[in-house]
Amino acid sequence: ANNNNGDGGNNDETHDKQMTRAMKCVCELKGVGPATASSILCMYRPDVFAFMDDEVIECLYAGKRGYTMKIYMEVNDRCGEIAEELNNGAKKRDDDDENYNEEYHYWTPCRVGKALWTVATMSAVNDEDGLNAIFEEGSGEEKSGSIRNSRKKAKKS
Repeated sequence: ANNNNGDGGNNDETHDKQMTRAMKCVCELKGVGPATASSILCMYRPDVFAFMDDEVIECLYAGKRGYTMKIYMEVNDRCGEIAEELNNGAKKRDDDDENYNEEYHYWTPCRVGKALWTVATMSAVNDEDGLNAIFEEGSGEEKSGSIRNSRKKAKKS
C-alpha cells in the first residue's frame, strides 16, 4: 500500500527505511545480528518489531531458515500484516459491543510472533488438548488454516 502523506513522500517507504536503520544501528554492536537486534527492538517498539524466533521464521518464511536482515524484514512485515488483519477483524466484530476494549484486542507484530511461537511450541510437544482449546475457542472453527495458508502463500511467492 502506498500511503502518501501529502509531502511527496511515501509513508511505507519511510517506515521501512526507519526500521532498517534501527536494525542496522543495533546490529553495529559487537556480536549483535538481526535476531538479537529484533529482541531488543521488540521490547522498545512491539508495535513495529517482532522477535526473530526460529518458530516464527518457520511459520512465515518459505525459504531456508536464516538470520539475515532480508529474512527478518520479510517475516516482520508478515507479522505486521497479520496483526492488521486481526485488528480489523476484531474491530468489525466488536463495533457494536459496548464492552469492547481496544487495548485488549490490539495486535502488534510482537504479539503475533509470540502467538506463533506459542502454537509452534505446543505443536512440537504434541499438546493436542492445548492446541484444540486455542483453535476451537470462539467461532468453533479451526483457525490454524490461516497460519498454514500463510506459509503456503509464502512458498508460492
